[in-house]
Amino acid sequence: MVILELYQGDYKKDLVAFDSLEEGRAFVAQIPGYTLEKEDGFDMESFNPANLPDYIEIVYNGNIVPLSKWMFDPNEIVIIVWKEISNLSVKNNKMIEGYSLIDAYVINNVEVKAYVEAREANFRKAKAFLESKGYVVDRSYFGSEDGEAILYRKKGAKDWHFLCHLDPLFVEIEDVEGYVKEELQSYN
Repeated sequence: MVILELYQGDYKKDLVAFDSLEEGRAFVAQIPGYTLEKEDGFDMESFNPANLPDYIEIVYNGNIVPLSKWMFDPNEIVIIVWKEISNLSVKNNKMIEGYSLIDAYVINNVEVKAYVEAREANFRKAKAFLESKGYVVDRSYFGSEDGEAILYRKKGAKDWHFLCHLDPLFVEIEDVEGYVKEELQSYN
């Protein structure tokens, strides 16, 4: 199932849903000025609201969708975004399609469990090693552009130091203790 989102500047509107992308594209092809272009291997879909009349009804499977040029800024192209979504009314014994946002990183749903488990295991290893060396450890910057990070400081010291982000590269580290040792040496 896909949701048709119209995007223009700060404006985002989930308009309608379709069982397939093909059905969705059959619908948007009816919008005056609709274009589908390939850009860097990606399909870029849009329409120019200046091509819309004051009012138009787009009919699809008997459903009537009203559109008007007055719904959009006439000086800016409307970008069409397709968002895949799983229909939980359909019985299915597998992971839902798509991706999940884990902190600042998009992870394929079939990989989320392994990713989170590896991320947290590596954090616990880094934290345990740093604490064994007399450091206080903190997690900061959750939700920031680069995501959550490990900060550390010597017990009793005032200043915090950055160790690393809890990003996909951190998740792949096999020798966490060796990595932390190396980072500490580069700081000291």
